[in-house]
Amino acid sequence: MVVVDPEAYTYDEEVIKKAEAMGKTGLVEIYSKEDSFIFTVESTGAIKASQMFINAIEILKSKLDAVRLAFDTEEADDQFGELGAHMRGGGM
Repeated sequence: MVVVDPEAYTYDEEVIKKAEAMGKTGLVEIYSKEDSFIFTVESTGAIKASQMFINAIEILKSKLDAVRLAFDTEEADDQFGELGAHMRGGGM
């Protein structure tokens, strides 16, 4: 069985327990898709929900870039020590 409307579905372990009580262990398997998730965007109307989503993605991208830069900087420090900090303007 595939849930047609995932937003309407609430996981309930009772189904699995009832199948086991009937001696049908493994009859029901419930699992989520590993590569998907559901989220809802609501707006007061001042900004379209679709535009809010695009703005949020842009902010997320910039934050991920900052994390990558910090990681690259840390990696450079590990490799070049004080020279790496000096090249970034941190002095020696």
